[in-house]
Amino acid sequence: MAQQKLLPFLDTFSRCVFPPEVVQAMSGRCVAVEIERTLRVMHLTLDSSAPVAEAVLSCVKEELVRAFGLSGIEIAVPVSPPPAGPASPSAPPAPESGGEDVFEKTRAIREAALKQAAGDRPAPRVGKKKGGEKAIFGKLPANKTATPIGELTLNMGSVLIEGDVFNIEHRELPKRKAWVVCFDVTDYTGSIRVNKFMEGEQAQPIIKGVKEKQHLRIHGALTMSRYEGEMVLEPLGIAEGKKEVRTDKAPEGDKRVELHLHTNMSAMDALTDPKEAVKRAIAWGHPAIAITDHGVASAFPNAWHAGDGKIKIIYGVEAYFQNDMDERVAVHGPGSWRVGEELVAFDIETTGLDRRRDRIIEIGAVRMRDGQVTDRFSCFADPGHPLSPKTTSLTGITDAMLRGAPEPDEAVRSFLDWAGSCPLVAHNAEFDVGFIKESCRRQGIDYAPLWMDTLLMAQYLCPELGNHRLDTVASHLALPAFQHHRAFDDAATCGLIFAGLLSALREEGAQSAADINRILASKKRGGKARRSANHLIVLAKNQTGLRNLYKLVSISQLEHFSRFPIMPKSVINENREGLILGSACEAGELFRAVVSGKDDEELLRIASWYDYLEIQPVSNNAYMLRPDKNGKVIARDQEELRNFNRKVVWLADQLGKPVCATGDVHFLDPEQEVYRHILLTSKEIPDADSDNPLYFRTTDEMLEEFSYLGEETAHRVVVDCPNEIANRCERVVPLPKGLFTPKLEDSEGELKRLVWGKAHALYGDEPPKIVTDRLNTELGDIIGCHYDVIYMSAQKLVQNSLEHGYLVGSRGSVGSSLVAFMSGITEVNSLPAHYRCPKCKHSDFDYGPAHGYGCGADMPDAVCPMCGTPYQKDGFNIPFETFLGFGGDKVPDID
Repeated sequence: MAQQKLLPFLDTFSRCVFPPEVVQAMSGRCVAVEIERTLRVMHLTLDSSAPVAEAVLSCVKEELVRAFGLSGIEIAVPVSPPPAGPASPSAPPAPESGGEDVFEKTRAIREAALKQAAGDRPAPRVGKKKGGEKAIFGKLPANKTATPIGELTLNMGSVLIEGDVFNIEHRELPKRKAWVVCFDVTDYTGSIRVNKFMEGEQAQPIIKGVKEKQHLRIHGALTMSRYEGEMVLEPLGIAEGKKEVRTDKAPEGDKRVELHLHTNMSAMDALTDPKEAVKRAIAWGHPAIAITDHGVASAFPNAWHAGDGKIKIIYGVEAYFQNDMDERVAVHGPGSWRVGEELVAFDIETTGLDRRRDRIIEIGAVRMRDGQVTDRFSCFADPGHPLSPKTTSLTGITDAMLRGAPEPDEAVRSFLDWAGSCPLVAHNAEFDVGFIKESCRRQGIDYAPLWMDTLLMAQYLCPELGNHRLDTVASHLALPAFQHHRAFDDAATCGLIFAGLLSALREEGAQSAADINRILASKKRGGKARRSANHLIVLAKNQTGLRNLYKLVSISQLEHFSRFPIMPKSVINENREGLILGSACEAGELFRAVVSGKDDEELLRIASWYDYLEIQPVSNNAYMLRPDKNGKVIARDQEELRNFNRKVVWLADQLGKPVCATGDVHFLDPEQEVYRHILLTSKEIPDADSDNPLYFRTTDEMLEEFSYLGEETAHRVVVDCPNEIANRCERVVPLPKGLFTPKLEDSEGELKRLVWGKAHALYGDEPPKIVTDRLNTELGDIIGCHYDVIYMSAQKLVQNSLEHGYLVGSRGSVGSSLVAFMSGITEVNSLPAHYRCPKCKHSDFDYGPAHGYGCGADMPDAVCPMCGTPYQKDGFNIPFETFLGFGGDKVPDID
């Protein structure tokens, strides 16, 4: 390095803010400065006036890097003052030890990388392909593995990355005849800006060769940008790489069909572009794909255009489904019971609400006949552990009261022996009977009683009540006071409630248990629970089904909207022809029933309504493993989530229905999940950032996901059954071709009368040939294409508005239609510029064109030569084809 001129240190770096000890140490000292602009490294050579402490040098380095945005600092050890006279060559100073900087650690690596880029071997020319890569700039190192962008650190120096370009911001510097090339790259583990100052010609390969969405391999040096204030990559070589894309490796004829896919038309929930989803399914060789947005059909046209003739598009929705018919029924189980016969009303107290984990601590029951108590049963049960304070507070039962009591399963056996074959009655009986059945299951006892629920009976028969708790219904029926949350008292009150409600049912013809559900089905159920909505997949099987699907979507939006567009079960049943119904995701009625632990009989009843049942990857339901806002966890582990799916498969097998594995797709590729996190965060979803990989999966990915079902069953649910459902669906067109105008009686005749009436009023009984020819031409096209209804619809709207005092006018190309002017739709007369007499109807169509007037309003004032009345100046000279095209082949658009 040649000797440099020594400058006062503090004056040279006056913009820096040094601590007092540095100012004191450097006061009066001089320094020589040299900067490597390419690497943004500063070299300092101090004078030899006195040694400098390493702590001072460290502070100097830190402040200079901050103030000037440098990559690194090198400070030479003190040297002898430069001799007087001409400068003489000297050896380069050795680096100062101590105060080691992260930039200095990488300097050698970066210098080596830059030397490699400027080596003797010529760089591949732009466009040259080598090893499957298209070179754009410089050259790439051989046998170097790409580093994930998310793992890059500044001290790596020279690295190779690979990713997609998503932003380009090149900046030209005309005065310097140079460019700052600048673009952003991501590999979905992280993103980095590629940035370099380059001479004009040197920059051209990058400016011309780098495009957005391009997949590139880039070799460069990592450095801190003075302008960006962050780490950037200074490129040494760029080549267009081949992006690895997921492919469906299943053989032809053995591909899956996705029956549950959301597009970006599922508001604030999904990201999938419908065209891209269809293209992906085509590329993977799938025979069909379903579009099932939440409550809307907006993505159908784009999906149709993308797949027309290439793949079968199945049109559907994921509906917000409300079971307004038999969401829960009051009578369950086999056997029969006639009014007046013996029954058992019972109640239990437990340590909690989960029948699988919690235990019974008290059973109370009464035997009844004709509404009268004939026998009583009461028994405590010791759960084998101390009761929680909450249980004791709620029930009044203490540990001392349970001491010496039988264990729960023994208490259940005693109860069953006492009850015998009598039907059971309970308030919210699903809970009580569920615990009894779970105990029987543990003991290997086959128990399937006939049971009735007074809670549901009260909701149907007393819908006006604000709630239907036991004490509320008892008060409504004027029953005696009782000690609530003690099994025996609750059981006795439940029996009296049943007797009271049964009287109302007998008035409507109830003679047996079988009549109760039939009578209640015709009533609306009270209580908040009836307003909850589940998810439901509705697919159009044929053109009739598509029409019914559109009808259901419209009804849900217009007549049953309540936060969401609701589809009631009763309305679906009325329009079910041509539709295929699937049980949907974890928010579906069936899956929720499985998760809540409803008994097999009830699950089979619910599942029987659907055409196919649905299961999804365990990861879709991983939220069940996380505590909710109340700290409750739905499932203990992934195995329990798999068991939920196994239960759905069992139900399908029992009913002989297809069971389909679906992905509930919300985005195409795994790396796009982060964008959905942003959507969910905007909706203030508590676990918006939790993993939920709802991406479009290949056949082999789905087979691997459901391998726990066994190879044969996995293939059935992933490939066979979805293809069976797809084969039931015909190829339908979501939008019919042609114009389907409404019907207006005598619209053709009325339009002709309006047009010719005004033509005679303006131009006389025998209008000029130019007028009649123009009107005949337009009317021929309009009526021949059946556009007369559109004209008359617009005319009636305009006329009605004017009659009510609202000024209205038309705009746009409709002004080129003389028929529109004559019928009163527009104020623009599209004939050539002309004079017309308002009195004698004489007209002059020669003056305007002969004198070059294109607009009648521009012509000079004149009087009628026939009667001396001042002429009206009219005409804007607009050809009719501007509106309807040649031959009237354009659909009218009247604004």
